[in-house]
Amino acid sequence: MTQSVRIGIIGAGAVSDYHHVPGINIDPRAELVAVCDPNETLLEQRKSEWGEFDATTSYQDIADHPNVDAVIIATPNFTHREIALACLAGDKHVMCEKPLGLNYEESKEMYQAARDRNLRHMTAFTYRFAPSMRYVRHLVKSGALGELRHFRSQRFLDWPETSWGWRQYKKTAGAGDLFDMTIHRIDFAQDLLGPIKSICGAVAQFAPRDKTAEGQDCPPSEVDDWSSLIGQFENGAVGVWEGSTLMKGYHNDGFGYEWAEVNGSRGSAAYQLTDPNNVLVGLNGNPVEKMPVPDEFLVIEGSPRKPHEGVPSTVFRYDLVYEFVSAIVEGRDAIPGFDHGASAQAVADAVLKSHDQKTWVDLDIDLEN
Repeated sequence: MTQSVRIGIIGAGAVSDYHHVPGINIDPRAELVAVCDPNETLLEQRKSEWGEFDATTSYQDIADHPNVDAVIIATPNFTHREIALACLAGDKHVMCEKPLGLNYEESKEMYQAARDRNLRHMTAFTYRFAPSMRYVRHLVKSGALGELRHFRSQRFLDWPETSWGWRQYKKTAGAGDLFDMTIHRIDFAQDLLGPIKSICGAVAQFAPRDKTAEGQDCPPSEVDDWSSLIGQFENGAVGVWEGSTLMKGYHNDGFGYEWAEVNGSRGSAAYQLTDPNNVLVGLNGNPVEKMPVPDEFLVIEGSPRKPHEGVPSTVFRYDLVYEFVSAIVEGRDAIPGFDHGASAQAVADAVLKSHDQKTWVDLDIDLEN
């Protein structure tokens, strides 16, 4: 591999502009060399915003590109599998937005393809890199909270009730809030407390989304705008999750509201998206109170990001690319990998099954066979 990790982006939309390109730009080991998007006008716009790159409307061109080492996939859910498999076949390392596929089977196939070719793979579970979440993880893993008992999370957004486009149809999105937002919380719950062994869940839809933002008629939504689940972890702990895009009053400049908390026998710790450089902690009989995240947890080790510059709820996301590039340079697994993405998707699939069957669903995840 070349000294610089040469990156191609497939999908030039808002996520790439907001998360991935800034992450590439601050990492001296990374270089954006190619971008694919079906919208040629957007490609030209991105050239003026992102700098020069090889532009194409065909993802296969990126998969075959001789000067691309790694690919970031930020496209609609239903395209992830075919694009990832093509890029892996082209010997490209791959980071893919969540959910990895439309279901666990697609995600497992993506993981195994990357594993079998000994290529780095990463799921874009951005919130793992929030400073307060990293510190909560430290408190959990160090034993400071004692025996782990409870996990809970809430993710509330106040979005318009107009069309989501491709995101509101099962054949292109798979599910709604569950796959788009709650799956993040499923992932970091398993990172904190270990595998979930059993799930009882429900989804609901309140907004028909049969009008575009311009007032034009469109086919109504088929997916959830609210999801909730109760889970049992293999270690004996329990968890409760709730997410919705229709929580009025929780817009908060687009950041919404997020709370994730772990309770143990010796104390509790909680993370909030809107205040990621602070954390709520109560240990050894002391009440829960806000404290600054210790400096060593504000950025991942080695990251060039300056932790006190920029909007805290935005800039931690740049560490996602740093971890991906580091895994490539160091020849190790990226965290979180496709295996983490597939595991979270198995849980999300089980929520839909639980809702349909109105029962608990046991999980038996075997990614290696």
